[in-house]
Amino acid sequence: MNLYTPVLTLVGLLTAAPVLAAEQTVTFSVSGMNCPSCPFIVESAMGSVEGVTQVTANSDTLTAEVVFDDTVASVEDIEFASAAAGYEAQLVTVPSDS
Repeated sequence: MNLYTPVLTLVGLLTAAPVLAAEQTVTFSVSGMNCPSCPFIVESAMGSVEGVTQVTANSDTLTAEVVFDDTVASVEDIEFASAAAGYEAQLVTVPSDS
């Protein structure tokens, strides 16, 4: 009977893991978006980060709103992907539950 307790605990933790995931919505200030194709490039770069589920970039407001799973991706990962595409991104809102 003592053997079953650790196994049941492990199974319980593995099945509960998806419940612990937190979806975050954040807004980034993205400099340099000055042409019609820029938002698509930013969306593609940020959207390529594993865990990102939605990106909406706007060249009029120079912002990008990103929805992501914070157990898979981080704000830093998203900023890095945007910078690698040539668009510096800085967090302007604190992550919040969606």
